[in-house]
Amino acid sequence: MSAKDLLIQLFGLPKGEIIFQDYSCALKGLISKYGRVFIAENHICFYANLAGSKTNLVIKLDDVSKLDSKNKSDIDITLKDGRTFCFNGFHDKDQVYNLMNALISGQPLSNQQTMQTTTDSARDDDSQIENAEVEIQFLQQGASMDQEMCKFTFSFNLDKFFEFFFADDALVYSIADHRQSEKDTDIQLTKWTPMEDNPAMFQREMKNVIKLTGVPFKDKSRMHKLFTYKKEADKLIYTCTTHTLDVPYGNSFQAEEKWEVSQLEDNKCLLKIFASVVFTKSTMMKGTIMSKTMSGLKEDYEKWINNVKIRLEAMAKSQKSQTSNINHEFEDSKKLDDNILNKIMQTNQSQQQKQNTSQSQLYQGRKSELLYLLSIFLLIIIMLIQIGILNKQSQKLENLELLVLKLQQR
Repeated sequence: MSAKDLLIQLFGLPKGEIIFQDYSCALKGLISKYGRVFIAENHICFYANLAGSKTNLVIKLDDVSKLDSKNKSDIDITLKDGRTFCFNGFHDKDQVYNLMNALISGQPLSNQQTMQTTTDSARDDDSQIENAEVEIQFLQQGASMDQEMCKFTFSFNLDKFFEFFFADDALVYSIADHRQSEKDTDIQLTKWTPMEDNPAMFQREMKNVIKLTGVPFKDKSRMHKLFTYKKEADKLIYTCTTHTLDVPYGNSFQAEEKWEVSQLEDNKCLLKIFASVVFTKSTMMKGTIMSKTMSGLKEDYEKWINNVKIRLEAMAKSQKSQTSNINHEFEDSKKLDDNILNKIMQTNQSQQQKQNTSQSQLYQGRKSELLYLLSIFLLIIIMLIQIGILNKQSQKLENLELLVLKLQQR
């Protein structure tokens, strides 16, 4: 089956439909979908396949009410039902716009515009190196050869793994942290959003610029990564599709990664990483591309796990230090409390002694007062007794005098 027949079957086009041209581009949205637009006799078609998420869009030219080219990169197609589709990232936007406009308005096509898809596919790969966006074509079955690259066991559960490394605000080491550690620039990372056709699966994308070594006339390249993840009770599946835009033959392949994180017993989890190189175009450099890409991925995994270990060890030391500080603070607080308690007890004892002394002194004073009062009371009694005795003696003397007087009178 020819490429033209495959395209007609893929988009459900009428048999005999002429496909004039195809271009690498992106369908703009919350997360842009990078693929190819195919301009046919009566239709404009777009196809993207990123990490298993397929987009297959077919627009009838008769349904188009307006075609706009508002800026240097975007082409807006507005349908009669009000829907609008925006495409950008073209290598030559004006050429695409002119072809679309000619077909929609019924203008005659130039010889250049009537080139067939098969002729376009035969263009030299080097002409696409400077392509502004990622090229994604149909992936043939069997083109991907998954290879288990490495596996690691972590001493925490599946939920912690996600929070530490994959979450939007990863606590330990995020993908953005990793790219920054590799001195990448212009890093743009979106938040996780649920996929329209599968709400249980989430996706986000990242654009950045990396440094290149060993590439003639190139010292850096733009990158585009599309991430997806699906979380289950005991497993997490995380994928990454990577396109390197500014390297030789960069439009002919993509790197695909799959991370499987499984929950183990004893609150542990196991990470297995699989990688593959998927070719979207045939090229005589396939062996070299695959070797260099897999070698680069392996080196990147080694750097990732080393940095993760450093971060985890630092976090463990920090927690240990915090625990130690808490223990020291507890001991210091305990010592302080003991000192304060001893001081309080000493103060209480001193106050008690003073109180006892004061009470004793008060008791002695009161005792002295009682003794003094008692002695005075005894003196008064003695005096009264003496007065009584004197009174009796005086009475006796008076009686005696009276007796003497009576005797003298006789």
